[in-house]
Amino acid sequence: MTVLLRDRTCSARATVAGTVLLATVGTTVAAIAVVHWVAARTGSAWSPGGDLAVYRDAAEAILARRSPYEVSRAGYGFVYPPFAALALTPLAWLSPTAGFWGWTVLSALAVPAVVWLLVAHLTPVGDRRRPTLLAVGTLAVLPLSPIAGTLLLGNVNTILLALVLVDLLLITGRHQGILLGVAAGIKLTPLVFVGYLLLTGRTRAGVTALASFLGTAAIGFLLLPAASATYWGGAFLDSSRTRPPGEEAFGSSVRGAVLTLLPGPTQPAWLPASVMVGVVGLTVAVWASRRGEELTGILACAVTGLLISPVTWYAHWVWCVPLLALLAARTWHRPRRARLLVGGLWLVFALPLPWWVAYVVGWAPVPERAWVAPVELLYTLTGAGLLVLAVAWLRRTDPERPGHATVGGRR
Repeated sequence: MTVLLRDRTCSARATVAGTVLLATVGTTVAAIAVVHWVAARTGSAWSPGGDLAVYRDAAEAILARRSPYEVSRAGYGFVYPPFAALALTPLAWLSPTAGFWGWTVLSALAVPAVVWLLVAHLTPVGDRRRPTLLAVGTLAVLPLSPIAGTLLLGNVNTILLALVLVDLLLITGRHQGILLGVAAGIKLTPLVFVGYLLLTGRTRAGVTALASFLGTAAIGFLLLPAASATYWGGAFLDSSRTRPPGEEAFGSSVRGAVLTLLPGPTQPAWLPASVMVGVVGLTVAVWASRRGEELTGILACAVTGLLISPVTWYAHWVWCVPLLALLAARTWHRPRRARLLVGGLWLVFALPLPWWVAYVVGWAPVPERAWVAPVELLYTLTGAGLLVLAVAWLRRTDPERPGHATVGGRR
C-alpha cells in the first residue's frame, strides 16, 4: 500500500510538472505570436527576436567562413566569445522561423526548470507543496521584465541561469564547475562565480570551472583562429558593439549609472567604483557561504557580477528569479511588512513590461531612452540595496545557535 501511494504521488507530481512545462511553452509562444501580430498590424519598428537575429547572423558568418565580429544588425554586433558563435551554428542550419521558435521553446523551458531547482533547494525533501510552488512560481516570474524581455529578444540569459544554478546547487564532486565554465565560455559574466568558488575554499570546483572555460577558448582558437585572435585581442573589451552609436550611455551596472548621471569622459570614476563594489560584493558572498547561506552567497555573487560588468541591461537581471524565491522563503512565516518586500521587488522587476506593450502597440508617450535610463538606474540601486540587505541578514543570524538551520542553506 505504501509503495502504491508513493507511486501515485510521484505520478501526480510528474503530471503537474509536465502541465507546467507545456503551459509555460504555450503561454510564451502565444504571447510572442500576439506581439508579432500586433507589431505587424501597427507598423511598429520593434519586433521580437532582435538578439536572436544577431546570434543567427554570427552563425551564418561562420558557415560563410567570415568572422562573427564583422557582422552588425541595426548597430548591434556579436559580443560573445567565439565558442558561443560555434554553439549557435545550428541556428544557421534552420529556417529563420524554425530557428526562432525552437530557440523560444528552449528558453521558455529553462524558466520552470530554474523554478523547480529552486523549489527543491528551498523546501524539505518530500514536501507536498512542491508541484504547487512550481506552478505558482513559474506563473509569477514569467511577467517579470528580465524574463519576458529575454524571451521576447531571444537572448541566452535564461539558459545560462539554468546552467549556473544546476552546477552550483545540484552537482557535487569532481564534476562541479564544468557547466559553469561552459556558461562562461558562452558569455563571460559567469566568470565571477569562479572567484566565488575559489574564495569559498572549493578549489577543485573553481579550477574545474576555469579549466572548462579555458577549454572553450581553446576550441575557439582551434576552429576559429582569426575570430579568436580578434576577440581575445581586445574586442571583448569593446562595449560599443552592444548598442547603436549614441545609445551607449546607459545600463544597470555601476558604469551605466555613472554614464547616466555623469555623461562624458567618466572612466576615472566608474572603474574604481566598480572595483570597490566587486570587492565588497564578493566579501558578502563569501561571508554568506561560510555561514551556510549558500543561495544567499550565490545571489550576492550574481548581483556583484551584474553591478561590475561594463554592460548590464535590465534583461540580464534574470537572477531576480532565485532572488524572489529566496526572499519568499525567508518571509513566508514573517510579518506582513516583510512579505511586502517581495511584492515590492516583484513590481520593480516587472516595471518595463507595460511600456514595452505600449511601445509595440504605438501608445508609448515617451521615447525609449526617457524610460530605460531611470529603470536601469533603479536596478543599479536595487542591486546595491540587496547587498546591504544581505549584510543586515547575515548580521542578525547566529550560526552557532543550537538547532539553527537556514532556509536553503547548509547546517
